[in-house]
Amino acid sequence: MEYTLIKELSRLNKNEKLILVEALWDSIAADPDQVEVPEYHQSIIEERLQTLKEDKANGKSWNEIRKNYL
Repeated sequence: MEYTLIKELSRLNKNEKLILVEALWDSIAADPDQVEVPEYHQSIIEERLQTLKEDKANGKSWNEIRKNYL
């Protein structure tokens, strides 16, 4: 069955695949408590938050970064 699904999905064009990926991502993001964050990722986040706390003058918010780069 899994192979059949993959075969069917491979027939989609790029736009259809992007729509599918967006829909899958939205369904995952709709319930973030169901997504387990690996310990390694959590430790990196804590490390970066600590760095920001120690050096606020050089830190930038996500909104600042988005405005400048996106």
